[in-house]
Amino acid sequence: MVAKQAHAPRAAVERKVLLAIREGHLDPRLLNSARSLCQRLDAELDILLLAAGSALPAEVAALVRDLRAAGVMYSLTQKTQLRRRDIVQYANTHECVVTVVIDSLAGWESVAEDRAANPWAKLACPLVTAAPPGKDAP
Repeated sequence: MVAKQAHAPRAAVERKVLLAIREGHLDPRLLNSARSLCQRLDAELDILLLAAGSALPAEVAALVRDLRAAGVMYSLTQKTQLRRRDIVQYANTHECVVTVVIDSLAGWESVAEDRAANPWAKLACPLVTAAPPGKDAP
């Protein structure tokens, strides 16, 4: 007779989509892409926001309302300084981040200190750019 061992149910693997946004560059297509990825991947949303001041920009407040209405779990971190390498480091040090969503490569290039470097090449997960066609906004 072989004894069967009961297995405890596995805890769901925590997965997160990292959305890096810049104040004034919050396109609906970008938000829809991030929200859709979260729903398809059964993932939460981590938002890194580059914004001056401590007040939440109106466009981001609207995003938060939409996320709540859609039932998407999220966290929001607002920073006055956020560079490409900061995004890559955040994603690479949080194993639960399964993809990074940004508006455009050129947009993040405009806030880079060292434009000769390519930190995106060191990103350990897929990078999704969601700028509208023909618009690679700086």
